[in-house]
Amino acid sequence: MSKKIATIFVILVLIILLSAALFLNKPTAAQPPKPINGVLDLSNWSFENNGIVCLAGAWSFYFNRFLTHEDFVRGVNVMPTALEIPSTKESMARFKPFAENKFYGTMRLVIKLPEGRKTYGLRTGIILTSFKLYLDGDLQGEVGKVGASRENSVPYYNILTTYFNPESNEVELIYHTSDFTAEDCTIVAPKIGLASQISQEVQLGLGRDLFLFGMLLIMGIYHFGLYIMRTKDRAPLYFGVFCLLFSLRMLLVGERFLPSHLNLSFFVYGRMAYLSVFIGFAALCGFLYYTLDGLFPKWFVRVSITLGSLFGLLFLWIPYSSADRLLMIYAVFGFALLGYAMIRLVIGIWQSVPFANIVFLGFAFLGITFINDFIYQITLRNTPSLIPFGVAVFTLTQAYTLSARFSNAFTKAEQLSAENKAILSELKLLNSNLESLVKERTSDLQNALEEMEVMSKTDYLTKLPNRRLVFAKIKELIEQKRSFYIGLADIDHFKEINDHYGHVKGDEILVLLSSIISTAIGDCGFVGRWGGEEFLIVLEMDEFDSILKKANEIRRAVAEYRHGDIGKSITITVGLCQYRENTSLDILIARADEALYQGKLAGRNQCIFKADEKSENVV
Repeated sequence: MSKKIATIFVILVLIILLSAALFLNKPTAAQPPKPINGVLDLSNWSFENNGIVCLAGAWSFYFNRFLTHEDFVRGVNVMPTALEIPSTKESMARFKPFAENKFYGTMRLVIKLPEGRKTYGLRTGIILTSFKLYLDGDLQGEVGKVGASRENSVPYYNILTTYFNPESNEVELIYHTSDFTAEDCTIVAPKIGLASQISQEVQLGLGRDLFLFGMLLIMGIYHFGLYIMRTKDRAPLYFGVFCLLFSLRMLLVGERFLPSHLNLSFFVYGRMAYLSVFIGFAALCGFLYYTLDGLFPKWFVRVSITLGSLFGLLFLWIPYSSADRLLMIYAVFGFALLGYAMIRLVIGIWQSVPFANIVFLGFAFLGITFINDFIYQITLRNTPSLIPFGVAVFTLTQAYTLSARFSNAFTKAEQLSAENKAILSELKLLNSNLESLVKERTSDLQNALEEMEVMSKTDYLTKLPNRRLVFAKIKELIEQKRSFYIGLADIDHFKEINDHYGHVKGDEILVLLSSIISTAIGDCGFVGRWGGEEFLIVLEMDEFDSILKKANEIRRAVAEYRHGDIGKSITITVGLCQYRENTSLDILIARADEALYQGKLAGRNQCIFKADEKSENVV
């Protein structure tokens, strides 16, 4: 908890120090004199030691008159107004002899310079919406087009830098100026200094603006690329919009690079400058919402985008003279959102939300410079144009935030990838074991199925084919149109054996006789268990004599075997029948059974052949 308090305390101290540096006017080592009633005495001022002088003070202003150097040489009979520069609508209201804010006029200041021949520089910012500069009667340049009416004037904002070698130690500055468009009465105090000093300030300002433009442009394009690669995260999108809008603003304000190189209309220039603020601030709120996920409510980003879009559309349609009032209304909402965002960021630091402290620091710097420039826009009193400084700090800190977020995401992705590899390795091992187990179980199942198949077709006791398999084999012979004979063999007096020696001995005799019969048949056919003590014999022979001979060989093989444990031989009786085409299997077996029955009646131990109409007894 103490670490959180220390973090918040350090950030607040930095903010207080920054605010003090921006809003408190620290006196320099030497304060230049100020213009009084249109005269500025710099005869004792050392430009080399004390630097550039801002010409803020009381200038002579002649409302609705364009006076020249020659007019002042001859003498004018009009009393000037001692106008305090810099000027705003509120301050100008104290000096104007009329209520309306559409006017033109002449600004004049006589400067007494130090002794010696030197080259000086003069930088002029905003003097209403257009102006001409004369030095000792010589035209030095014009911004926009000065006129005595709206039809004869063209508004424009630009900086005019002039270098001159005065012929004497006294120089006269005359500005012809007019404003029939903005109606804001804005006049920014010009600056005078040695040519080298003014040139250095121009170069530093231009270098600053172009550096920030390049940095913001690259940041914007880079973060747009990040968003395109991963559209799920909108933080880079909003940050990219913010960077691109303020990169454009860097070229519009400050050293006014674009107005100096492109002939932008006042309408386009003004709208671009204000829209970059409205939409840029909305993008900033969107960046906060999506960067610190969960810290800001959804209404925060919705309200900011709605306000930015609404005021942006309004600004496209309202007259430029109403821009200040619209900006004041937007500022109320903007500063409310700004204060709310600061509170939420402090809460985020307290709750240890990732990156909340870095975001808060950058946002605080940017917010303070916003406030500073807003105050300057209204009063022209405090330090001007510090938004570039705030934008630079904010951009660098938030670029770090986004890069850290992506770095953390990549680190997590690498960790997840490593974990996935380990899991995949384990899965492969498990899969390999599973495959082995499946193969083993499949083999067991296949063996079981094969065993079941054999059991379904084999007599469990004698291991001979059962009825099912015998029928299948006979049908196969029929389909192949083979000639064959069927014989039913029955063990003689088998019931007496079971009764006298028991069923176990009977089963042993069945197994033994099955082997004897199968051996005796050999390659001439096959034998199957028909049921009880009966066997079904199939002989594949064509000649009748061969059939009888083979059947008797089978009968004699059984009869000649002497069973020592029962002390006698066992005989069988066989009934035979020839297969005729188109004769059903049931009829065929019935004829063989009939022949068997006749053999039993004739005294057993015989082979009887059953023809279609007669039987033949062969012993």
